[in-house]
Amino acid sequence: MMHGNGHGRVHPAASSSDFSGEMNQSVSAPSSDPSSSPLYSFHFEKPVPQQQPEQPPPAAAAQPGTYVVQVPKDKVFRVPPPENARLFEHYTRRAKRRSRCSCVRVCTCLLAAILALAVLLAAAAGVMYLVVRPRRPSYAVQALAVSGLAGVGNASAAPAAFSPGFDATVRADNPNGKIGVHYEGGRSHVSVSYDGVPLADGAWPALYQGPRNVTVFVAKAKGSGIRFSQGVRGQMAAAERLRSVPFDVDVEVPVRLQLGGVRTWAVRARARCTVAVDRLAAGAKVVSSSCDVKVRFLSWRN
Repeated sequence: MMHGNGHGRVHPAASSSDFSGEMNQSVSAPSSDPSSSPLYSFHFEKPVPQQQPEQPPPAAAAQPGTYVVQVPKDKVFRVPPPENARLFEHYTRRAKRRSRCSCVRVCTCLLAAILALAVLLAAAAGVMYLVVRPRRPSYAVQALAVSGLAGVGNASAAPAAFSPGFDATVRADNPNGKIGVHYEGGRSHVSVSYDGVPLADGAWPALYQGPRNVTVFVAKAKGSGIRFSQGVRGQMAAAERLRSVPFDVDVEVPVRLQLGGVRTWAVRARARCTVAVDRLAAGAKVVSSSCDVKVRFLSWRN
């Protein structure tokens, strides 16, 4: 048996040419028959040293009372240079200036659009006025039936309080050839007074008056608990003897004008009529009547 200076591998020798170079020896083992002894080739190789895992460099020895904190590299954030802060302030100021400029530009454009729209609407209204030539409706009180005021001039026989009632027959004339008038009775108000003393309240009926139309209707007003002073009673008695008792009829009613398929917004129409009757009875006759009509936001021709 042969021993080498390291690990060896034993191969059967086929021929002398198998000798491989580093250290090979061929010896024959003792045998009785040397010719029958097999040949062996010993091949000695230098062992490959095993690589040891790299050890991390020893950390610096911590001073007493201190700590060593290890932070992963991807968690370490770099402090930006001061130039970045100046650039940030510059871009921020520029963005603010741009935002202010854009707001001013938007407000200016919106104001210009509103002014342009107002001008167009005014121009359209002017053209419409010249084309249509609207005329103011006229009103007249044809009859005024009076109730609840009998004996007002007789202080001894008259009651302490009166409940007067009035049925006014009104004639409304719309002279416009292309404009209709809608009267909204739900928000209307009719009042009757004598020498500033309120006597009764009522409503204007809701109706539509077409172009070039004359409509006659009745507006009613009713009062209760009306007390007259001695002076007012004497005036009413004297006027009844003269067959001319004046009453003031005030009307306020929302109206809408209609031109073809277009209807305007509601505007307040006010009328004040002064009506004189010959007596304070249901069969009273109108002696005189005059009405003055005013409509807001509209220009009418008489």
